[in-house]
Amino acid sequence: MNGKFLLAGGLLISVAARQEVRAQAASTNQNVILYIGDGFGLAPKTATRMALGQGRDGKRFATDAGFQVLNLDKMKYNATVTTHSLNSWITDSAPGASVYACGKAGKQDNEVLALNPASGAPLETILEAAKKQGYAVGLVSTARITHATPAAFASHIWFRDLEDYISAQYIASTEAQYEAIYNASPTASYRYTAARDWVLPDKKVGVELDVLLGGGARHFMPNTRTVASPYEAVVDRTGAPILNAAGTAVTLKGTRADDIDLVKYAVEQRNYQYVNSRDALLNIDLAQYGPGGKKLLGLFNASHVNYEQDRQTSAAWEPSLADMTAMAIKVLQAKSNGKGFFLMVEAGRIDHLEHSNTGGISVVAGTSAANQYAVDADKPAYVGGGDAGVGATPTTARTANVYGSDYMIKEVLAFDYAVAEGRALLATPSSGKTLIFSTSDHECGGFAVTGLHDEADFAKNATKIRTYAGQITKAAGATAGAVPTGLSRGDGGANGWFPDYVLASFQGKDYPQPASATAKRIVVAYASNPLTNGNGTNVTGAVGNHTPQDIWVAAEDNTNTHASQITGRGLLDNTSLTPIMADFMQLTMFATTLSARPGALPAATTGLVLSPVPFADRFQVGFTLVAAGAVTVELFNEIGQKVQTVVADKAFGTGPHAVAVDGSRLKTGLYVAAVTVNGQVVSQKTIKL
Repeated sequence: MNGKFLLAGGLLISVAARQEVRAQAASTNQNVILYIGDGFGLAPKTATRMALGQGRDGKRFATDAGFQVLNLDKMKYNATVTTHSLNSWITDSAPGASVYACGKAGKQDNEVLALNPASGAPLETILEAAKKQGYAVGLVSTARITHATPAAFASHIWFRDLEDYISAQYIASTEAQYEAIYNASPTASYRYTAARDWVLPDKKVGVELDVLLGGGARHFMPNTRTVASPYEAVVDRTGAPILNAAGTAVTLKGTRADDIDLVKYAVEQRNYQYVNSRDALLNIDLAQYGPGGKKLLGLFNASHVNYEQDRQTSAAWEPSLADMTAMAIKVLQAKSNGKGFFLMVEAGRIDHLEHSNTGGISVVAGTSAANQYAVDADKPAYVGGGDAGVGATPTTARTANVYGSDYMIKEVLAFDYAVAEGRALLATPSSGKTLIFSTSDHECGGFAVTGLHDEADFAKNATKIRTYAGQITKAAGATAGAVPTGLSRGDGGANGWFPDYVLASFQGKDYPQPASATAKRIVVAYASNPLTNGNGTNVTGAVGNHTPQDIWVAAEDNTNTHASQITGRGLLDNTSLTPIMADFMQLTMFATTLSARPGALPAATTGLVLSPVPFADRFQVGFTLVAAGAVTVELFNEIGQKVQTVVADKAFGTGPHAVAVDGSRLKTGLYVAAVTVNGQVVSQKTIKL
């Protein structure tokens, strides 16, 4: 009797827990995270995956558990997307991001941000529409947060380089606030004038950014020649100054054309908490960020955040992209009050490595103002950081153990760790419905993986680069001919001719690095370099340019309704993602209407009936659709674990339907049948005898 009573009590607890889990899973929370790898083509992902061992034993076949080594590899749905802008076969980041922000209307001229280049009219962005409909919203980037990609989602400007104005648009949500920013200047000539400063675009009116994290402090703080900002010092959670390796206090200096301190205004007038170090970011008090509470502004470099390689060697006080993404998600969850959020996360510095041809060029003559370049041949990176090659001279020192490919591999892996934060959210049903995209605004540099370092100089040409494994031959003394005996496999065995990397941990995450100075490290090159893009051997500034290559898109959701819509449609235009995101969030007032989404699923109402209840071996799941749609039927046990997928994303017409479930292999106990139709989850309990 006591045993039965305890079992019954345990069953009641399990039922209650299961009901709570299902209620949370079916909540109205709708989260969208759009990841944009600026300049991110397929080759950088390939290089990173190979450095992590893909292709070696245990990571060789799709059936191997370790085959998909990146979070990006694990995303379920993939497509290719065009990138041309309205007036150029090669886009820059402004229209490249504006198409994701604004949909089809965002297909516009180069350099323009969320603005009709012909009429000057601002275009509403998906971030703005989401905020107006009650969602929390945020932007994260390793570039300046005022750079083109994040700016496309929360500003409207005719020229992307007007970053002082972009920052002012970010912090203001009314015309009065916008004017107050300029009128806070102690200098009369800097105060607001509509003829120069325009007005706050109407699409931004009423829109507050809940989270802004990235670089670009220089566009928020006054030019230090005019006035110093009290927020220049980089400080930890306690407010203590952070020192660099030389023992000098780290500071972020402003370069605004005026003497306006926008950080000060944001903190004192707009209810932002300001942080500028990893320690301060990771230790914010989340209790401050409820609805109506604080907003978060984090600026971690005067310009762009350091490359991941350089951050690890000389700027560990800056947060990683994963750090920023994780904290943005937490703050947005707190701010959303159960509604959900829209977050754009940019890995902005992949593009910059490609512009600089990092690891792909060598300076052979000239000065930093007029360099002459040759294509690199497996040489170490220049001392001075990821962009040092652009300003180097023939006498500039090179590092002893860091290569151009190391910069790209670490930058992509930092992006991948940020994607992992989104996938973790997606895998948590209690956080609501989540859709994530990973895409790019364009490819840059024609980045390619060309070979591996070959210390033995197999080709005997002094480059120490080899592509293929050594050819198979007959061993000395073996019989010649077609009989397969006495074979010598060249680079067969010992995992063959593959990159040779080891993992090193930094701030709790693993990053690959060459196993030794003579190891088989990845060698990279660039199709867009001074010799091929019209600059000859002489060039100043960025040496690699954007390319028109199609880019890769991946998507995943936990509703089985929207991510799959990028597949089965052939080549897509880059405007195709926005309607899917808008529909997922039910942004009924957004200019990209729900009905405009290709393959849109009509809303469906289901009535769910299970019979018989309880069941011995088999039962039926009955439901009625008022409109045709894709249906998923799943079975969960009493602790919320999925034990069976009965139907996966199968098309059903209008009217009543019944799906047979074979439960003969199930253990005795409580189960929940869940039917998902266009994001709507309906569930009922049943019992296996």
